[in-house]
Amino acid sequence: MQIKARIQRWVIWWFYVGVICGIIVFANILMDNFTVFQERFLLAVGAAFWLLGGFVCWAYDAVDVETSAPTESATPDKPAATTPETEWHPASDFLLPGRKKSLLPWRH
Repeated sequence: MQIKARIQRWVIWWFYVGVICGIIVFANILMDNFTVFQERFLLAVGAAFWLLGGFVCWAYDAVDVETSAPTESATPDKPAATTPETEWHPASDFLLPGRKKSLLPWRH
């Protein structure tokens, strides 16, 4: 079984920004640079950042995880597929009706 994850680029940037800011805040908290109120405020902002990121990723379907089942073995009446199926169109699909003008740009 194969698992494929498609993650949009902005999700990765969101993750990097969250990790970098979290490391900076955590280092400052360990060095006692903040008051108790400031620490709690920064932790609440960090939690809101991650929750908002998760909600936005869910709302936009930004992370898509696909699992593929094992392929069936070849049988005598059905050979194994060696290449994925591709979509096929006849050349007439790319002509405008009437004057037969092409929809595709002219290749020189």
